[in-house]
Amino acid sequence: MNGLSRLRVSDLRIGTPLKGATWFRAQHAFRIFVSLIFLFVLFHEPRFLYGDGWLEIKDKHFVVFYNLSQDESLARSVLRKAEDYYDKIAYRVGYQRYSDFWTWDDRVKIMIFSDQKTYQKKTGQPAWSLGYSTRDSYLFKSRSIVTYRQQGEFVDGLLPHEISHLVLKDLIGFDRKIPVWFDEGVAQLQEAKKKEDAYVLMKNLVSQGQYVKFDALMKGDIRGETDARKIMIFYAQSLVMVDFLIKEYGNDAFIYLCRELRQGKTMEDAFKTAYSSIGSIGEFEKKWLREFGQ
Repeated sequence: MNGLSRLRVSDLRIGTPLKGATWFRAQHAFRIFVSLIFLFVLFHEPRFLYGDGWLEIKDKHFVVFYNLSQDESLARSVLRKAEDYYDKIAYRVGYQRYSDFWTWDDRVKIMIFSDQKTYQKKTGQPAWSLGYSTRDSYLFKSRSIVTYRQQGEFVDGLLPHEISHLVLKDLIGFDRKIPVWFDEGVAQLQEAKKKEDAYVLMKNLVSQGQYVKFDALMKGDIRGETDARKIMIFYAQSLVMVDFLIKEYGNDAFIYLCRELRQGKTMEDAFKTAYSSIGSIGEFEKKWLREFGQ
């Protein structure tokens, strides 16, 4: 898997099951977001053609396609949200300096089918899929995000997540290998409710010595994992680790880290340069654990 190894059960510090209402609330929340996000990326890009009958609206970085006039309000809402997410994510990772990215003919395409049945028929996606994104779409031969008319799960969850993936990959380079935890941690930053749930979950886990060891995270690949508990912990911890770096050491250091990765450095070397006050990943783990009271 791109040089990354699957996480072993021994890499997870799992003790006795967590008890109490807090655990069940956090578990429920994370089962939802894992099912909505983790599984999309495993499916192959569907092969269907972009045809006539589509309406479109544009802004600086995105074009939204929709095929029913009554969906114009939804399309405008998606476009407005997409531009807002882009600005926040670009600021967070230092992408703003590359001002010509995602403009004019290089805009990201967002396609909204009128209903789930049509979406599944045209894309071949399974019933649980809310949407997907790809950099080289058979549909547009460019970056695209495809979904169907639905409630807030797409706008508040999948949309910022997939925009974050595309921004980070464009910034660092699609040929650069970065740890999956970092990629997924950055992708979840704009999902406020998820962040709250992640902190609740990780405080409970760490208090009982249940977390993924950092050295395992550096080389671990959760994609393809079937254990729901391991997946849940991986995503929650990835988000909290990235958010902790930004909160404790500032956004400038985080941008510096992203730029070092863009230069082709490994995560370990880039981390030592950007966070010289911490030093190694091992020291980061100690500081992170102290924050959670272990």
